[in-house]
Amino acid sequence: MTDNCRGRALIALGGLALLLAALTSRLAVAEEKPVEPVTIKKVVSAKLEVSQGTLTVTAVGEVPTGGYTQPTLIRVTYFRQPDDGIQDYMFRAVPPDGVAAQVISQVTATDKWPALPKKWLKGVRIHGAGNGVLVKMLSDK
Repeated sequence: MTDNCRGRALIALGGLALLLAALTSRLAVAEEKPVEPVTIKKVVSAKLEVSQGTLTVTAVGEVPTGGYTQPTLIRVTYFRQPDDGIQDYMFRAVPPDGVAAQVISQVTATDKWPALPKKWLKGVRIHGAGNGVLVKMLSDK
């Protein structure tokens, strides 16, 4: 191998090493920043079940792509019970942080509420983004 070829090979290897270092540092920065949950776009359905004084709320929501994880129903905490007797929930999920299937998908979340407040609770309202709200009454179970 001539000195000229050896020099070119070293330059190419050095360039590849720099490229690899840049990509690795970019991935490390991406891994450090956790992806925050977002409110899902649309609540498709909800189911309420009461068993032994515990209310189980199960909701199905629609998300714009595949890859959403950790779907969660977050029960709103009130200073005093709501006048309409409807408990609000926020429906959130963690979006994909990389490439995801570009197909509308569904996610399901469940919340168990022990010691159901029977005196005032008439139903639940599950909030998605925008107009993505669904109200389900206990009488409709």
